[in-house]
Amino acid sequence: MERMMEDEFHFYAEVRVISFPERPELEGVLGAILGISEPKDADTPPSYGVMLDEYDRVVNFDKEQILPTGRDRRHEDYY
Repeated sequence: MERMMEDEFHFYAEVRVISFPERPELEGVLGAILGISEPKDADTPPSYGVMLDEYDRVVNFDKEQILPTGRDRRHEDYY
């Protein structure tokens, strides 16, 4: 099941912010993954750059801070 969850965190996947203590007003906001970090070692999890709908900017989140909605957006929506 872990592998299935990994697949939900891909480019253009729509996600909802579920936890962001630094800016609690962002909790509940939707966006799409536009960036995924590539850590140098396998023990470091990737972070995700999410273009937030209501703020028109990319914010980096850890996996535990976002939840996929199951919907995908298109490349053309952003570029």
